[in-house]
Amino acid sequence: MRIFLSGACNARDIGGIATANGTTKLHRLVRCGELSRITPQDVSVLQALPLQRVVDLRTAEEMQRSPDVKIEGVQYLHNPIIRSTTFGITYEKSSGSEIAQMLQAGLERMRQRGETYFQHMELLYRRFVSDEYSRKGYGSFLRLLAQHPTNGVTLWHCTAGKDRVGTCTALLLHCLGASKEQIFEDYLLTNVQSADSTNSIVNKVKGFVSDDNVRLIEKMLSADTAFLQGFFDEIDHLFGSIENFLADCGVTENDITLLRENYLD
Repeated sequence: MRIFLSGACNARDIGGIATANGTTKLHRLVRCGELSRITPQDVSVLQALPLQRVVDLRTAEEMQRSPDVKIEGVQYLHNPIIRSTTFGITYEKSSGSEIAQMLQAGLERMRQRGETYFQHMELLYRRFVSDEYSRKGYGSFLRLLAQHPTNGVTLWHCTAGKDRVGTCTALLLHCLGASKEQIFEDYLLTNVQSADSTNSIVNKVKGFVSDDNVRLIEKMLSADTAFLQGFFDEIDHLFGSIENFLADCGVTENDITLLRENYLD
């Protein structure tokens, strides 16, 4: 269910998904983009949910550059999934020229590694699996939800609410009994919910970057089935199953039972 926030993109409640074990509860689990630009009206919307906890999946550098607007009475936790980002672009807060400069810097770093953007994203999703740092991040996120439920909403976000949020949500939905089809359907909703934001950003950068780079930015702001499929393929390749991967992340069978007790009707 979409949550309309003028100062944050890609916000949605993942309640109402009919999994094999029950239906995900409404007003408990919300995924989103960063909260650095939320308005007083957005704050009121979040308070009415009611929002009780925010889990920031970004790096410390990203948090320092674009800190969340703090809401009184809400608990804020830092749970990074990666150590650093290649692009580090905060699209909504940056001007067209600033986005162009950061894009060029990121592309240069990719060129130095011999990567195209598509290859970079495929590798990123696979590193989410192979990197112990990321696995610890997934484990702590899922254990938090399992072992420390609240009576209200827990919201987790990265920058655009797409990659780190997307993979965290995919693992959570798997634990709750969602099918692969349901997991991919939720993941791809990003492209629908972020369409207006994407168009706004693209219009900002036109005139500062080439047409090819405009198209690249559109791709960077989109969820691609191939990336999430690569995430699951790497799990199968390195761990044999999602269950084995979750166990390596430190998520126990009891944690999965608690997740289902906490977030399913």
